[in-house]
Amino acid sequence: MLRLSRCTLVTLLFVGACGAGTQSGETGGTGGTPQSAGGSAGGAKPVACTPMTDTSNLVSASGYVCAASTPVKIQGAFYGYTDGSSCQVLKPLCPAGCCMTGTTVVDLTYKKWGCGLGLELNDTGTKAAYSGPAQCFDIDLIGSSGGNEVRINFTQSTNTTNTVSPFVSVAAFTNGWSGRVCFTDAQCPTWAATQGCTKAVGDPGTPYDLQIQVAAGSTATSVGAFNLCVSKISPVIDPGSTGTTDSCSTVAGQGTITDAAGGTAHVQCNGQDYIVQSNQWGSTAGQTLTYGPGTKFKVTVQNGTGVGGAPSSFPSIFIGSNANHPTTGSGLPKQVSSLGTVQTSWTWASNGATGSYDATYDVWFSTSAAGDPVSATVPSAGYLMVWLYKPTDNQPNGSSVASATIGGKNWNLWVGTSNNKPCYSYVAQTNLNSLSFDLNLFIKDAVSRGYIQNSWGLTNVFAGFEIWNGGVGLETTDFAVTVD
Repeated sequence: MLRLSRCTLVTLLFVGACGAGTQSGETGGTGGTPQSAGGSAGGAKPVACTPMTDTSNLVSASGYVCAASTPVKIQGAFYGYTDGSSCQVLKPLCPAGCCMTGTTVVDLTYKKWGCGLGLELNDTGTKAAYSGPAQCFDIDLIGSSGGNEVRINFTQSTNTTNTVSPFVSVAAFTNGWSGRVCFTDAQCPTWAATQGCTKAVGDPGTPYDLQIQVAAGSTATSVGAFNLCVSKISPVIDPGSTGTTDSCSTVAGQGTITDAAGGTAHVQCNGQDYIVQSNQWGSTAGQTLTYGPGTKFKVTVQNGTGVGGAPSSFPSIFIGSNANHPTTGSGLPKQVSSLGTVQTSWTWASNGATGSYDATYDVWFSTSAAGDPVSATVPSAGYLMVWLYKPTDNQPNGSSVASATIGGKNWNLWVGTSNNKPCYSYVAQTNLNSLSFDLNLFIKDAVSRGYIQNSWGLTNVFAGFEIWNGGVGLETTDFAVTVD
């Protein structure tokens, strides 16, 4: 188990569209039973198309989006698609949300691959690739996917027969899911290269349809009964307009971590190696993360509760070395006096998460400029934390001793100890969901106060969420660190 020392104290109508497949060797949803011809042509268009006045949610009882003349420039029908046995479709498809229900089974021939709901993005009479300004979609799903993974696909042509569309994977859930998915997020797993899936991660591709697919698995725990509705699809024209960051032009790594003790996975942003970790060190109740593409991750299950004032977990991403899990090419360890800039960006979202949690950087230092052993689970010198978000019912260890203005933001400085090591916590006076800054400005401030020594080594930079309870939905949507 990775135990990170915390500086914390309590105080469908269906058509023959192929979705993403299930795993290597499947046929991407071919062999389904179409209820209308034409591949992913979608449902019937209304005789009269009245432009929508509100495009904040494209889901409507009509099952049709008429918004080509609006700023989002989206038009097309909702439709369903199936393998012919896994789904039952509500008719009409979208009376109150667009819904599907059914039961998947294990089928190692992958003919019973599941079913899905689709939305055409650009069909005003002749279907074409979407070329409008929307880059992402905020999506709300309600209900249960059973044991099934859900895949959010972006088809890349009018006819997807015998092909796998690039997708973003969402772990199985029982009480809904909310999140933002961008064209650039969808990726082709390696096994899909022989099935027509070629879009590179970070490239928007040529999206035709948005599809939400219940994907049957290959084991008894990854299939089952589902009852799922899409309650919201909201186009996002400018992902940066709400104070986000976008650090990664090329990314790699995507999957799920389900490990009560805390699993890890390597991901990449712009060719640099990072590690995502579940890190449920204060509980064994169970926690699941989805991660990727790249440095994104999201808490989808979190059953633990912290004991004795300590958090239950610290799901996070880092560079450096911790508990025999090193990253490569990070530039760490590096002596404090030799640091130039430590430029970093982090954007996170609560997605309606309840409970008690913070959003914080956790920075480790060694007494030697050469760093600590790769097996170290506690820094030999001390910690520095930068809290972007502080809950009302928990606080950093120690006491507030000063205030500082760093990087144009105001901070309260707390000083305490953890594991008999000093811990210096800079807490934002106004909560922040996103920040791009030079971490070395905080280090220099701590040096000027006599807290951190120039002879120490910077060894690790983590960012994540200390969770005392709750926390489902917490998400990192962008993260990067460059040490110079």
